[in-house]
Amino acid sequence: MPPSKPPATPPALSLAERLEANAILDRLVADEPTFATEDARRLIALVPPRRPRRFTLDLGLRRPGTKTRGHAAGRGDVEMEEAGETKTWSSDPARSLKIGGYEVTHVPGTLGIALMWSETRLDRSGQSCSLIYDAVTGAPRELRIARQATIGFLGLHFATVRYVPWKMPRAGGARG
Repeated sequence: MPPSKPPATPPALSLAERLEANAILDRLVADEPTFATEDARRLIALVPPRRPRRFTLDLGLRRPGTKTRGHAAGRGDVEMEEAGETKTWSSDPARSLKIGGYEVTHVPGTLGIALMWSETRLDRSGQSCSLIYDAVTGAPRELRIARQATIGFLGLHFATVRYVPWKMPRAGGARG
């Protein structure tokens, strides 16, 4: 019998599974040189995989804020400033699960972990990482962290994010 394909969108996790996954995510991204193999295996088992996409397009549009000036009785000249607005669109809207402060994407062989607010930062270095594992055995291979390179040209800025080696797995579930 051929292996079944993962669903296009991941199913929901129970509250207990979300809490467990959040605790594991906190341990994986902690400021340590290694991560526990058992934590990685459990997270891989907890977060349901989805079918990989060949191409995803993410677009963002930023609208500047507005300023209003006037005169208020008893206060004098006043100025009110409204913050700008950013709208984003993706060709793959249901690509991640939100777990605690993280957005997690799981396709066979890779589990992507990003801080939920990472898209609001100009520099995305250190805001996301990828857990690379053997899709057949489920054995974690490494954790890679995002590094951004930005190129400016005629007032436009283009940024690319690549993932570089960060942490290696260690045997055992105990920290240290």
